[in-house]
Formats: sequence, C-alpha cells, structure tokens
Amino acid sequence: MLALRGVQTLNRVFYQHGITSLRSLSGASNVTQQNDDMPVKMENPFKEPQKGCILCSVSVDYKNIQLLSQFISPHTGRIYGRHITGLCGRKQKEVSKAIKKAHAMGFMSVTHKHPQFMKDPNICNVRHFN
Repeated sequence: MLALRGVQTLNRVFYQHGITSLRSLSGASNVTQQNDDMPVKMENPFKEPQKGCILCSVSVDYKNIQLLSQFISPHTGRIYGRHITGLCGRKQKEVSKAIKKAHAMGFMSVTHKHPQFMKDPNICNVRHFN
C-alpha cells in the first residue's frame, strides 16, 4: 500500500515537471554531465595520525641509569613489558637490552631500583603501592 502511494506521488511530481514516464529519466540524451559534480581529491579524514612512543625521539644508552630506572619495578627490579610502558617494539627492545647491559656492567642494581631514583616522576604511569 505504501509503495503504491509512493509511486503515485512520484508520478504526480514527474507530471508537474513535464516528465511523462520513468523511462525518460534513464535516457542519456536528456542528461548532461557536469564536471563540477565530480568528487574532490582530498586526504582521508578518518586516517589516524601515526602513533609514536615517548622514546622515539630519544636515544637510549646503557649509561643513562635515571632513564632506564623508569622502566623497572622498584621492588623486584623486573623490566616492565610493552603493555605497561607504552613503548613501540623497537624502543622496548632497546630499553631491555640497555637495562641488561647496565646490569652486566654494574651501573644498575639487578634486584631493586636505586633509592635515589624512587622519587622520579613516572613515565609509564605505573601506580606503586607504598
């Protein structure tokens, strides 16, 4: 019933504009194509900006103990994972290797964080229970 009423309404509108049948709409002879109706080339507005970690612009060195101590647990000395630190894979691997090298060279303690660096601000937003 609604479809019939819709077709009747369309026929009335077409008749008012001088179009007698629906076939005349599909004819290519009546329709002129305009170039200003073409889509405009633009960047994808839904493309997310490239994400970078906090250390992508910083070089990681095994002698920078204060930076490296941000990525280990203060109580156990374990290295935090990527899901906690928020680093990209490349920088997480560099930090892990630098921490292990600092442990081997004797710059950092293996079992706990140095007390001097306990008051440093957290880079990776880890809450420690005191």
